[in-house]
Amino acid sequence: MGARQHLQDRNMLDHVSLGTHRYADAVAFYRKALAPLGIELLRDTGAEAAFGTPEHWAFFLYPVEGGEPVLAKGLHLALAAASRIAVQGVHQAALAAGAADIFTPRERPDISPTYFGAMFNDLDGHRLEVVTNAA
Repeated sequence: MGARQHLQDRNMLDHVSLGTHRYADAVAFYRKALAPLGIELLRDTGAEAAFGTPEHWAFFLYPVEGGEPVLAKGLHLALAAASRIAVQGVHQAALAAGAADIFTPRERPDISPTYFGAMFNDLDGHRLEVVTNAA
């Protein structure tokens, strides 16, 4: 199978890991923020938190010592949502759990005629976007 066919059959990324200085708070935050996407906490060992669905473990958190960096300039993660309602649900849940709003759910015709999304910073300052192209 060629690379082009592989990308048509699957998402380009299989999973993502983030470091956090506030491990327990971050686990609680993501449990709430990811719930509207059907993503749940699957395992928490204290050294690793795994989120996803039973079929696909896709998002991991790891504790990082206080003096070590967890952010990278220019990095943001875009999470796919099935609907505009899910985008709004994630945004609302994230803000209620302590996220800082970057932009509220809205259309962005400058990006795409079908784009609908929102962006926020998590507790460590990671920029997360949640987006759908559904009407």
